[in-house]
Amino acid sequence: MIVSGAAQAWKESSAAGLPLRMAQRTFAALLEGGERGEFAMAQLRSAARRTLSALSADEQSDLLRWLSLQLASSDAGKGVNTSSPLTRVDAMLAAGIAAALPRTREELQSPARKGAVAA
Repeated sequence: MIVSGAAQAWKESSAAGLPLRMAQRTFAALLEGGERGEFAMAQLRSAARRTLSALSADEQSDLLRWLSLQLASSDAGKGVNTSSPLTRVDAMLAAGIAAALPRTREELQSPARKGAVAA
């Protein structure tokens, strides 16, 4: 059975525990921060730190994969740099995402993934 990357990601996220889901929501808000003020961004970073610390090592790995998928599939997914909100939350997480991003982009662009359907 061949499953597309998006379907697999949805399946994994729907099977995730509550702490991982909360972390995904918090980090999504952080990534979409856009034109928020500095105080609002500081609040989002603080919430992201709290949710990250509540995750197990396996859940942190799942969050890293999810974040790399979000950045790789977005138009603005240029990467993670020192001014990135992710770097200001947790440098090790940001480094892991930066390392996973090229592989994730490659996986999303591979021909096998483009035509994949569930059988």
